[in-house]
Amino acid sequence: MLRVIQRLQEEGDKQGIAILDRFLQTRKLESKLVEIQCLMIAMLRNSNTPIRSSPNPSLSNQNDASDSSSNSLVDPRQLDANLYELSLISQRTVLFNGFMNERANDEMDVLASDEQALVLKGKEGRFYGTNGLLISSGLTKRVKELMNSYLVIDEYLLKKSINKAIQLDDFDTSAQHVSSTCVDDVFFILKTILKRTLSASDPEIISSTVRNLLKALENQYLAHFQTRMSTVFTAHDTTGRNAERAIEMAKVNYMVVLNNLDVSIDYTHRLAKELQPDITNGIWLDEENDVMRVTASIDKFEGIADKFNQLLKHGIGQLVNQILKPRIRPLYQESYREVKYVLEEDEYNEADIEERFIKRFRQGFGRLIQVYKRTLTENNFNTLISLLLDVITAQWERIVVQTRFNQYGALRFDKDLRSIILYLSSITEWLPRDKFTRLNQMSIILNFEEPSEIYDFWGTKSSPINWRLTVNEVKKILALRLDFESKLVENQFPLNATSKE
Repeated sequence: MLRVIQRLQEEGDKQGIAILDRFLQTRKLESKLVEIQCLMIAMLRNSNTPIRSSPNPSLSNQNDASDSSSNSLVDPRQLDANLYELSLISQRTVLFNGFMNERANDEMDVLASDEQALVLKGKEGRFYGTNGLLISSGLTKRVKELMNSYLVIDEYLLKKSINKAIQLDDFDTSAQHVSSTCVDDVFFILKTILKRTLSASDPEIISSTVRNLLKALENQYLAHFQTRMSTVFTAHDTTGRNAERAIEMAKVNYMVVLNNLDVSIDYTHRLAKELQPDITNGIWLDEENDVMRVTASIDKFEGIADKFNQLLKHGIGQLVNQILKPRIRPLYQESYREVKYVLEEDEYNEADIEERFIKRFRQGFGRLIQVYKRTLTENNFNTLISLLLDVITAQWERIVVQTRFNQYGALRFDKDLRSIILYLSSITEWLPRDKFTRLNQMSIILNFEEPSEIYDFWGTKSSPINWRLTVNEVKKILALRLDFESKLVENQFPLNATSKE
């Protein structure tokens, strides 16, 4: 029976190769490959030109239609159909080889040792497996050649599809937490390609496809976002009569790019999980090893997610430093207008009622972040607030060390600080309170009834507080209290004392 299986493999090679040759001729694959390679060279020459969203989508569609109609060989719909046919051919070949190997193994198991030796009599052993079949049959080699054509066509369609998604990129200006259309379009393309490639049941083709996808994501998709972030403000006229509106639109466009990156990170992380059923339920020649290899290939998308994240963090940091940071000092100046921390009892009671600083800060900060809260995704907004808190607390600390206090004023400052922390907690899901540690410790010191209370918090018998202030800073804070004698403040610590960490 094993001899019959060997002959069946040989006949399968002959008939299979004949069918594939006829398929190549009917589908004109060789002509298509020549044309695609010419187009790929042209695309490579133009790769240094940034891809920009077309201001006229209908014109882009006309251009695409013109390109397709001028050369029916590279009609994307036909090429897509060819790719599905090729993936099916690959899958059926794997299924056929798996069946043949399984039957040959079963037959080999029942043969005696001397009979097993006769199986390969007259054959060159290095080309055959232990089951007596060719390790790499003629049909398998021919399909491998076809699948190399698959990779060329697939890469061409991938680049063309991503280019089109970017050209037609748009977003709804009235929506909240919005990302643009190219994100869903590109990841739909990505998932479609991966599902089709997985159905081919060839780990080498899958690995090559993943490499092409990662390269396209970095060189086209990510590069497009980098270009948009660097040019979005220069693309708007911020000097004319509508300068303010132009700046607002530029900010929104910039934030949409940040949202695109955030959504892209999420989609990339979900990709492996969503494709797992296709991997585990796939048809594999060597199931255990093939599943491991394919899973390892898909896991490489985590690397591009890291690159998305790096650009996103840089982008949010630029937004805070260039746009928001310059607005924080004026915000404090307005909020602290006619506000003081040297108060008599009646002034303290009046300040408790009016809460000038709190109301002004909340109103001013609310206006400042309104467009960001409405436009940014939740993740991006929380990241932005976290970075902005560094600016807010640093500026507030500078104000505190330049302000004079008495006991009532220190109480008022403590209430202001707690109210602002509570307010900021209400506008974001997670507020990193450790950013206010230094200000809280300043408030503790300012509210001492006498300088010697510092020993209740500092020293060998002190409470377990992780101090963020140095000795010199503590002295400076104590010296802000007008009702503390300067000599008492100066004598609280030896000059060579160090801060607690």
